[in-house]
Amino acid sequence: MIKKIGAIAFCFIAAVVLSGCSHITVLRTQELKEVQDRVDTLHSKLTTLQYKLIEEQAKLYDQQKTNSEMLRIMRADQQMRFNDIDRKVSAIENNIFESHSQLSNLKQSTAEVSRRLEQKLANDEEAANLRKLQLEKLFEIAMGDFNAGRYDLAIGGFRDLATQFPESAEAPDAEYWIAESYYAKRDYESAEKAYFEFVKKYNDGPRYCVSLYKLGLAYGHQDKMRSREMVWRNLLNRCADSPEAQAVTQQLESEKQ
Repeated sequence: MIKKIGAIAFCFIAAVVLSGCSHITVLRTQELKEVQDRVDTLHSKLTTLQYKLIEEQAKLYDQQKTNSEMLRIMRADQQMRFNDIDRKVSAIENNIFESHSQLSNLKQSTAEVSRRLEQKLANDEEAANLRKLQLEKLFEIAMGDFNAGRYDLAIGGFRDLATQFPESAEAPDAEYWIAESYYAKRDYESAEKAYFEFVKKYNDGPRYCVSLYKLGLAYGHQDKMRSREMVWRNLLNRCADSPEAQAVTQQLESEKQ
């Protein structure tokens, strides 16, 4: 009986123990499942984060690649600009060099032109002096012939001077003395023509009044009194205060008497 009771007690205790163990096992299984679920959740989140990280890395790589390409393009463009600037600077330097060279050549040319001009001016001045001496000599010789009564020689000398140097200051005087030479040799017809040409050509000259007076005298010697009267009337109008006008007035009054 005691053995039976002990066996029953043993069984009861075993049943209680086994029941507690089963309950503990169930609890541990649930905890393990919750832990596994958490682990799975964390793993899923970690996987998601890994994918996002990979995507971000890919984006960063693409951005870096794009930036590198843009930087390469910018560097290439900058290098092209630098090269273009270098070419322009080289062209400017070449232009400056050419300009300096041209300026140097221009200065040399200007100096040469100035030298030639100075030489020409010196030559012109020397030629002018020689011309002046020649004119003075020709005029002096012709006047010497006139004063010596060699009127034909004087006419030739004065005519040569007026013909060779028509623009000279001595040309009007030479033409006047041609007329005077004809008048002095009493060739009144030639003197008339010479005086007439002189007053027509030099009507504002200093010898205009005296030439009108002498032209009137040449007319008078040829009995061309109406021509003389017309010329002297012009003389009295144009040269009223001149000695020649006084001489004409006196002569006309003398002729009336």
